[in-house]
Amino acid sequence: MPNNLTGENRPLTAESTMRLRLLAVPYCLRPIQLTALAALIVLFSHAPTSAQLTVETVPPATYESEDVPFGEYAPPSEGEPHYSSMADSGYWFLSTNNCPQSFDHTCPQFCPIVLRREQCDDFRRSSLAELSGGLEPGVPVCIVIHGSFVDTPSACHESGFVWNWLRSASCGNRMQMVYFSWPSFKPLSIFAANDVNILGRQAARNGYYLAELIQHIPPECPICILGHSHGTRVASAGLHLMAGGRIQGICHPFARANGRQIRTVFAAAAVDHNWLNPGKRYDRALYSTECILNLTNCKDPALAVYPLRMPLFVKRPIGSTGLTGWDRRQLGRMGTKIRDYDVSRAVGASHLWPYYFRNNDLAMAMRNYVYFPDRITAATN
Repeated sequence: MPNNLTGENRPLTAESTMRLRLLAVPYCLRPIQLTALAALIVLFSHAPTSAQLTVETVPPATYESEDVPFGEYAPPSEGEPHYSSMADSGYWFLSTNNCPQSFDHTCPQFCPIVLRREQCDDFRRSSLAELSGGLEPGVPVCIVIHGSFVDTPSACHESGFVWNWLRSASCGNRMQMVYFSWPSFKPLSIFAANDVNILGRQAARNGYYLAELIQHIPPECPICILGHSHGTRVASAGLHLMAGGRIQGICHPFARANGRQIRTVFAAAAVDHNWLNPGKRYDRALYSTECILNLTNCKDPALAVYPLRMPLFVKRPIGSTGLTGWDRRQLGRMGTKIRDYDVSRAVGASHLWPYYFRNNDLAMAMRNYVYFPDRITAATN
């Protein structure tokens, strides 16, 4: 092989040959990433087993951290009507499809599409003001966030199933649901890894809108953030921003947790296992939430090929097998906020959201994160 400086032909050493092969790995793998991802999802998305869950539903002990200053609840402005409680009659559907998805280093405008669905009725057009005014103070609010490759009609359709699924675990408690839909649908190209990376970045951007939505929820309402797949990236980014962090160069000017009672559930989380560690992408997220219930599935085919997006750089996802021992050592006391729970027997070899929300045992496993029964009981004593 010619030397770049002298033009002499010199044979490659074994070390040089190995380096060239390693550098070529990402490019050799890219053409098969789409095929691998699609084939595995289709091949292994069979019905889950009927195994019963025995997960302890009490959230783990929380770490006492300092509240992050600034930011206030944004109630409806003067002149806007106040709506009566709608906690028990239906749920809200909020879409950020009309919100800017390219930030260009400026704070984007939050202009969501808001719909309201009553029981036994279809969706009707609503507004952010009606949502904010219609939420009953003191009643928990669950914000559900879907993953990638979900269009708006599919999200609307699935939201009804999720509403009934969460209510199946109520045990007499009350809950208000906001189904948070973001522009996650993108036709797959032959460069599947690039498509997934684009949607991952877009999910993180929509964490900005999640943080702002939470400012429109009455401060007396405990909040559960329930994310699936890339929806957990929306959740992580939102929590990170509410603790003063930055996402793609942007920080939120006023959205802060401010001592709010927030609990989080990750399902099939498409987030690198070390991104919550100090100095990593979402290292402030744990300051905004009391605890995280991380539902792991080592049989998940999509999470199995997750590192193929960038084979030499991407870590395995936290939704596959949870935190490593190194992660917990890095997190220290903050690591007690995260509980990994294996749902592979209940969900089976699938990544798809319906395999979660069709399992009522999973709803029961999450009920203390969704309904806050310990808080409600303490408040009534």
